[in-house]
Amino acid sequence: MKNNWEKQIKKNDLILDIGCWGGEKVLELSKKCKNVYGMDIDNSKINSADSKVKRKLKLGDVTKKIPFKRKFDWIILSEVLEHVGNDEKALENIFNSLKEEGKLILSTPRDIKGFNIWDPAWVRWKFLGGQKHYHYTKEELFGKLNNNGFKIKEYYIMGNLSWVLVRWINVFLRYGLKSKRQINYPMGLGFCDWIILSEKK
Repeated sequence: MKNNWEKQIKKNDLILDIGCWGGEKVLELSKKCKNVYGMDIDNSKINSADSKVKRKLKLGDVTKKIPFKRKFDWIILSEVLEHVGNDEKALENIFNSLKEEGKLILSTPRDIKGFNIWDPAWVRWKFLGGQKHYHYTKEELFGKLNNNGFKIKEYYIMGNLSWVLVRWINVFLRYGLKSKRQINYPMGLGFCDWIILSEKK
């Protein structure tokens, strides 16, 4: 479904990927659109970007200011909101950076009472002092979107049990065995991650 949303993007649309890392998504979407940009809070990620898109990436903190004067037709916020200290301010800034009826594609972890251990990053945050990695209930996340001027158009949930198992195996490979080897496995529909298409009211 997320790919179907991306099929709605037109050639002349302006797109911003927030939390773009090294600009991989910007590079991918640039094959379809010329006006694709990215921002990230980590300058080292931007410096590692492909030279084809590096000039389209900017350093910025979504809770302070989005460093582009233009307004966008689409903003992508994938696996970022759960790390943000002031998520309400982040959504307010995103709202202000969208054109009328502009769209936000958001993905972030889902809160599952009694089973948040599905996520190694949540475990690290809660018990080992790692980076913030919050999980959202439907009421909480949808409420924040609504309060900040977004109308939810569609949503679904990704991440099945097999994908969770692979995530934990990859954590063991990386941190337990210090191996660079990682297993790739598609998320599939499931119970872990909110994937939401919302529109500026």
